[in-house]
Amino acid sequence: MSGLVMDFQTVAGRLGVLENELHQLRDLVSSQLVSVVPADHPYVTWMEDILGGEPIIRGTRTPVRAVVEYWKFGDAPEEIVRRLPHLRLAQVFDALSYYDDHRAEIERAIALNRVPADG
Repeated sequence: MSGLVMDFQTVAGRLGVLENELHQLRDLVSSQLVSVVPADHPYVTWMEDILGGEPIIRGTRTPVRAVVEYWKFGDAPEEIVRRLPHLRLAQVFDALSYYDDHRAEIERAIALNRVPADG
């Protein structure tokens, strides 16, 4: 039985190492995508020193994911502007358009910023 426990500990330790390597790889890929892909949306940009280079609404620190999350919770663009009054309707629509063009990137940002329910 002690051999089985040792094997389990070995496997658990290796899983921890692999998980750390996966996080490092994700960070590397994300940082390279941000520096290579130009923003083709007039109201969306990114800066390495703001939210780690995550796409934001130009002239603000508001991440595109924030607009998308409001929209996914059922808010219409006009309601999002009421909730985020520093944004204009055109910025909200462009953020949603950016999301449509870069869905995987924004979904990854949403997942990485999710607060655990048992937090």
